[in-house]
Amino acid sequence: MRKGRIICIDIETTGLDRIEDEILQVAIINGRGKTLYNSYIRPEKKRTWQQAEAINKINWQAVKNAPSIRHEKRKIERILKKAGLVVGYNLKAFDLPFMAAKGINTAVKAQICDVMLEFAPVAGEWDPERGGYKWKSLRFCADWYGYTNYKPHDALEDVRATLHCYYAMRKGGRK
Repeated sequence: MRKGRIICIDIETTGLDRIEDEILQVAIINGRGKTLYNSYIRPEKKRTWQQAEAINKINWQAVKNAPSIRHEKRKIERILKKAGLVVGYNLKAFDLPFMAAKGINTAVKAQICDVMLEFAPVAGEWDPERGGYKWKSLRFCADWYGYTNYKPHDALEDVRATLHCYYAMRKGGRK
């Protein structure tokens, strides 16, 4: 597939609950690494999210003048619609369902590649309680594939690391 038809997407949120929590940042790059979209998003209900802020370092001051997700949804949907392949880390269980819960049409014709799910058997740690391989953090995956200077939990940084890992996995490489 042409690299221009590949997109890599990530979001940062106020928490993990798709109903109660809100999107704080969306970043999308294409398969060449070109930034197609990167914006903070202003929550409509919440003004504080202490647990998430401790992880993603995004506070109200950073997003208070940003556009709302309702204002940005069409831009994001246009990018999704043009994709031939959508790549992400924890894309299937988190990012896409979260975005859909916020009114973004994520039902695309593109193929979906969740690097986290593909990487779990590569890392090879079996979880007997779940009967499957343990999911590893993007930090772990990025380290595994030699991605340097990674600063996790910024959506743009995360998509860059994810795309690097995606290509490294396709080549069958490691450090």
